[in-house]
Amino acid sequence: MWGTGPLWVIDGVQTTSPAGLNPNDIGSIQVLKDAASAGIYGTEAARGVIIVTTKQAESGKAKITLDSRVTLNTVRDNFSVLGSQEWLDVRYIAQGNVPVTAGDITYTPGTPLPEFLDSDNNLRVSNTDWIDVILKNSISTTTDFGYSNGSDRYKVFMGLGYTKDDGLMEYTYYERKNFRLNASVNFFNNRLTIGENLTVSNFQEVKGNSMEDALLQNPLIPVYGEDGTWGGPVGAGLQDKWNPLAILYINRNNVQKTWRTFGNIYTDLNIIEGLKFSTKLNFDNNRYKFNEQTEAFNQNGSILGNLVYLSGGEEVARFARNRNNMDTYIFTNLLTYSRELGLHSLNAFIGHEVYRKDQDNSYYRVQVPYGTEVDFENIEAYDILADNSNLDAYGIGADSRRESMFAKASYDYKDKYYLSASIRRDGSSRFGRNNRYAIFPTASIGWTISNEDFLANSKIINNLKLRASWGANGNADILEYAQYSIYQQAIENSNYDLNGGGNGDIDLGVSPNQVGNPDLKWEQSYQTNVGLDASLFDNKVTLVVDLYEKKTSDLLLQVIQPSVLGEAGKTLFFNAGDMTNKGIDIVWGYRSSPRKAFTYGADFTFSAYENEVTDLNSSDNFILDGVSYTGVGHPIGSYYGYVADGIFRTPEEVAVHAAQPGKALGNIRYRDLNGDGMINQDDRTIIGNPHPDFIYGINLYAGYKSWEFNVFFDGRQGNDMYNAQREMLDFAYFGFNHGRNTLDAWAVDNANSLIPALSTSDVNDQKRASTYFVEDGSYFRLKSVNIGYNFSTKTDSFFKKLGLDAGKFYVQAENLMTITSFTGFDYEVPGLSRTGIGIAGMGVYPHTKTYSFGLNLQF
Repeated sequence: MWGTGPLWVIDGVQTTSPAGLNPNDIGSIQVLKDAASAGIYGTEAARGVIIVTTKQAESGKAKITLDSRVTLNTVRDNFSVLGSQEWLDVRYIAQGNVPVTAGDITYTPGTPLPEFLDSDNNLRVSNTDWIDVILKNSISTTTDFGYSNGSDRYKVFMGLGYTKDDGLMEYTYYERKNFRLNASVNFFNNRLTIGENLTVSNFQEVKGNSMEDALLQNPLIPVYGEDGTWGGPVGAGLQDKWNPLAILYINRNNVQKTWRTFGNIYTDLNIIEGLKFSTKLNFDNNRYKFNEQTEAFNQNGSILGNLVYLSGGEEVARFARNRNNMDTYIFTNLLTYSRELGLHSLNAFIGHEVYRKDQDNSYYRVQVPYGTEVDFENIEAYDILADNSNLDAYGIGADSRRESMFAKASYDYKDKYYLSASIRRDGSSRFGRNNRYAIFPTASIGWTISNEDFLANSKIINNLKLRASWGANGNADILEYAQYSIYQQAIENSNYDLNGGGNGDIDLGVSPNQVGNPDLKWEQSYQTNVGLDASLFDNKVTLVVDLYEKKTSDLLLQVIQPSVLGEAGKTLFFNAGDMTNKGIDIVWGYRSSPRKAFTYGADFTFSAYENEVTDLNSSDNFILDGVSYTGVGHPIGSYYGYVADGIFRTPEEVAVHAAQPGKALGNIRYRDLNGDGMINQDDRTIIGNPHPDFIYGINLYAGYKSWEFNVFFDGRQGNDMYNAQREMLDFAYFGFNHGRNTLDAWAVDNANSLIPALSTSDVNDQKRASTYFVEDGSYFRLKSVNIGYNFSTKTDSFFKKLGLDAGKFYVQAENLMTITSFTGFDYEVPGLSRTGIGIAGMGVYPHTKTYSFGLNLQF
């Protein structure tokens, strides 16, 4: 569970990240969900497999393609907090009708505000929408060029791509350049084929996210002072947040650059009829380069950011250089046999695979006199002006190895009855010697009922197939050296003044960096699938139904350890327990007759599952990390806390309630679950399930002659989300800005409110994990709308004069509309992670609503 994403297989290259892959280079995508089909990939296949085959040339004349798209990106969600006047009024009530101090002004309702916040008349009293300040509409462009040519002897496809996105957030961007070359050549009458698939990508970006600062920064503060410096908090009552736009500005030169080269070279040899030997060397080489050169900035006359004053009065700046080289090689040898014997068909293969991954990371952080221009390529040459507490320079090497042997056999009789089985043995260096190897078998059967004689003349059923499978998959996605305890030497935490004199040399020591677990073993999943495939009514109606049960044992998790282990205990991995998923997937489709000028159709997808933790290797029988709870008998990542039982509305309610420190009118009332008359930790329980009841998608399309129209809806129903954003925005405990819920807070004249009364003191501990923060995360969304016009030189002579064979113009919009009751800023919080599922925090990055125009041309 350390890694939660699927295994990507791109032209045979296994990777957990498709970064750098040009979507326009994709020829086909196949998703393997059942264990029998994914099982041949063994390790890492437990999370599913996505097989990507990039474009290949076809025999015939040369073809040139040009694809271009321009997109306007806007902010999808509404990020609304208080304006200046609203903030002052809320603070006044929260302080018990005591005048509000903000900078050098003192506010009471009805009194006019002065022109400036400060006595220097530099910060003009403003009503700054900080979200609007840091976000902007952006333009992204994508251009792809392709060339392909082929014959019976050779095939060549070449692609060039360029993408640039200016970023929704100021001073950020993303840029990607791609080159692809796929080629193959045949020898000796197609008995020998030699080929390669190559992708070279260069992508660079400036990442930045000051959303939390923008949500919390006080709206009274202007973006700039009258003297041109950055505006920021001054005096009392405005807290200490930096200017959110300045944070992005001083980060603008922190460009992260990556070169990625991946692909393979291969040889296929037809030894005799039906017997073929294939050998393939897959490679994935990454070069990451990051020069951290954050600047200093002037905020209200104070120099902040990259300026440090040492104890001796020296002014220094700090810079860092990070280099990460990662090389992955997979060498696969495969012997395949296929034979047709009358009504019988047999296919089999055996293979051997060696996997090698090497990673080398170097990091230097230096202090130099303020104003020094650093040569990052020679950063080792700089003298360290350190106070023995802040500087780092280190190198980390990590490698892993895996060896696999596998075999598979498939049998087909009369295109009616199918049987296949496979077995794979994997050994990984990430586990100790006693647990290094694991075996993953699979088996599947199928029956094409529509090929039976009793359905041969059916006018209703065109295809009907029943299938069943069972298989095992493995997961070894943990840190390379998780089995070992690792120690480090670092100035800041592994040296000590043994003499106790407070001066002179410091004795060199070591400190634990990671606590190892030599007993780690493979996480294994065993999945059973039963499915139905059907095509009806002249193939106009299609139906695919899958029922599955997936049992995962020896879950690999990082578990919080006793504090006696220190910070190093946070990296300790365990085989934490077992888990079961049961579910159903349905895909239904309808297509009208393609022979008519007007065509139409629809696709509907539906998925539902139930998750349950069945065993945990924990003395408490549960794992609790913040609000995220994993316990036997409950779904993984459930929410755990108190039940918020409304608001205290009358003195009588306060008087009769259980002993609850801080209970008072307008405060949250917590339920006494065990009935002992006290509200304490024993009253906590499961308060939410982040797993949906079901998810679905609806795709509608229509076409008339050369025109086509497509609209896609998707949704999720029945999942809870934990809105941790409300911990900061619903309460006035700090002088930051507040959420708009505070305008409807409980008061004597607003006794039916569900928002706690305003206060600057949290005597009731109302930020504790409770159902107050649990919301329904269901949504229904109009995901995309697409209108296109296809042309061909066979019907449009105008385009033939331009030298075109075919083409398409289209306009597309995405994320146009969403219906949801979730009040947070992001109803699509990422899935399972170490911190939980569906927990919406303050560091959200905005999603986009996009409008695109594109064209595809073929010469």
